Amino acid sequence: MPRLTIEDFARAFGVPATALAPETLALIDGANLGYRRLEREERDRLILGVIERLEGGGLTQVGAHRDRIWDGAWGDMRTRFHEAGQDLEALNPTFVGGSRLVRIAGDYAEADDPRFELSAFEVFRDWLFRAWLAPFGSVLEFGCGSGFNLAALARLAPDKRLTGLDWSPASVGLIGDIADHHGFDLTGLRFDFFDPDPGLSIGRGDAVMTFCALEQVGSRFGPFLDFLLEKRPGLCLHMEPTLEHYDPASLPDALAIRYHRYRRYLDGYLTRLRELEAEGRARIRVARRLGWGSLYQECYSLTIWEPL
Repeated sequence: MPRLTIEDFARAFGVPATALAPETLALIDGANLGYRRLEREERDRLILGVIERLEGGGLTQVGAHRDRIWDGAWGDMRTRFHEAGQDLEALNPTFVGGSRLVRIAGDYAEADDPRFELSAFEVFRDWLFRAWLAPFGSVLEFGCGSGFNLAALARLAPDKRLTGLDWSPASVGLIGDIADHHGFDLTGLRFDFFDPDPGLSIGRGDAVMTFCALEQVGSRFGPFLDFLLEKRPGLCLHMEPTLEHYDPASLPDALAIRYHRYRRYLDGYLTRLRELEAEGRARIRVARRLGWGSLYQECYSLTIWEPL
C-alpha cells in the first residue's frame, strides 16, 4: 500500500530530500501516512456525493457575518484546552483532518489513519518554520484561531517573539492562556482583516503568516494587502486555498473550484501579488500547490512573498 514518503514531501516543497531537517524526517517516519486509491465505483459514489452536497445549498459562506460563530468556536476551544490540563495537543482544530477521505496528487484517496491530513500538515509546518523563519526574531500570525501554529513555533524556536492576532476575543484570550501556562514569549491581539490597525508595529525584522485564515476574506483582501505593503515585513507566508493552482480540466479540481467559489473563499490574492511583482512592488519567493488536501478542496497551497 502506498504512503507519503520523504521524497513526496521534498517534491511538494520544491527542495531536495537532503534539505529536510532530521526533526522533519522523524515526523514523516513516525506518522501513519499510508493510503489507497479508490476503486472506480467508490470514486464515482464519492464524486456524486460531493456534487449532491454542492447542489444541496447547505454549505455556509464566509465573511464578517460569521464573527460570532468563530468567537463561539474559539471559546469552546479555550474551554477544551483547560479541561485537557492545558495540553497543547488540545489546540488542534477539529476541522483539520478527522476524515480518511483525502486528496493526494490531484485525485481522491482513502487514508489509513483519520489523522492523515493533520500529520501531513505537521510535517509541512515543521519544514516551513525551519526553512523560512530562522532569520526573523519576531513572527506574527494573523487569524491565529486556537494558536496551535504559534504553540508549535514556540516549542521549535523559543527565542522568537510571537504575536497571535484574531478578530475573535475568545481567540485572543486563549493566546494569553497558552502564554501564561507554558511560559512562551507570546502575545494575543485583536485584529480585523477588513479594518487593519495602522498603529500595529511591524518592520523588516518581522515575518507574518496566515494559515487558512485569509480564506475567510474572500475577494475583500485589499485592506490587509495594503496594510502589508505599507508595513513592509521581511516576509509574508500564506498557506491558503488558492484558485489559481486548480486545473479546471480535472474533475476533482473542478469540484474544488465550485466548492471554493460557493464558500466565497479567498479570490484573486495570488493574481494581485503577481501584478504587484510586475509593478516592482513585491517579490514572490514561492507559489506552490503542495498536492494534498481534504475531501472538498486543497487548502495547502503555499505563497511566500515580500513587499518591496
